[in-house]
Amino acid sequence: MRLKEVKAALLKKGWMGRTISRSETVDRINRLIRRHMALNHAYQGVADSTSDADVASAIAAQQKASRLDVDKLMETVFSAGGVAYNGVDMEPGDHVLEGDTATTLRTLKDHEAAFMQVVQRESEIEHHMRTRAVLERLLKNSQARTSLLLRLARSHH
Repeated sequence: MRLKEVKAALLKKGWMGRTISRSETVDRINRLIRRHMALNHAYQGVADSTSDADVASAIAAQQKASRLDVDKLMETVFSAGGVAYNGVDMEPGDHVLEGDTATTLRTLKDHEAAFMQVVQRESEIEHHMRTRAVLERLLKNSQARTSLLLRLARSHH
């Protein structure tokens, strides 16, 4: 078991030792916010462009949790005394995926896998406990979206 896992198991809600600075938290979490917003735009693009009502409905249902995840990340930045990335420079059309439904679902799954890897790497950083909880939630929801995409892709062979 790694030291961080031992500390987490022993201390549950508290933390012992050094964590990253508030400004580093702001920088790191803002990068995650940007990636998550881009991913959300890609999901919305697939939902808007597909002719498959089941795909559009399934994506719309998971989008609420995805937007809430972004809100939680933004709250983390605000709590650290920073200004959260708000996506004003991002156009929804910038992240539209090309192709038929099966192709866009595969591409979306690849984007989700890349996002999950970034969140997993971020989870290895010595963040404050509250931030760690948000990252755990992001991983859980990313895994749920991946499962959804796998299920939807199987129906589009």
